[in-house]
Amino acid sequence: MDWTDAPSASDDAEPGQADVVEAAWQRLLHDEYMDVRLVEAAHAEPLLRQLYPSSSHQNLHFSRCSGEWSWDVPFIMHLPGGRYLVAGPSRSQTVGEADTAEEAVALVVGGLPPGCGPAVVGGREELDRRDTVPADQMVEDGERRSYTSDQIG
Repeated sequence: MDWTDAPSASDDAEPGQADVVEAAWQRLLHDEYMDVRLVEAAHAEPLLRQLYPSSSHQNLHFSRCSGEWSWDVPFIMHLPGGRYLVAGPSRSQTVGEADTAEEAVALVVGGLPPGCGPAVVGGREELDRRDTVPADQMVEDGERRSYTSDQIG
């Protein structure tokens, strides 16, 4: 059985944050067009493994939400000769160049936004909600809570 055939806790249950993020990582780890050394190095870093990964033209991107890009995390591009360029969060910003995948990952980690936590399932609205809810009121993975507008600002 491979990761796509793994049974879920319930056929009716929505996938949890950790499930959605790990499924995206597994797709990249098994993508024949990706630089497997780069994806493995990023996946080995706990701070990046909690973010939602994606690729475009073999570049490795990270997001704090799964439904759309948060655009606040640096990303890794390939340079000639097997080197890497870490840019971002915007394409016009350069973090630095790296000779190895591990060095590129370290540059991304150094450029993470303050308080960067696990990716949320959904879009920026859910991310904004998480960022504005006090830490002691945060729900654990798998829990669901409704917020009224006066609870979230």
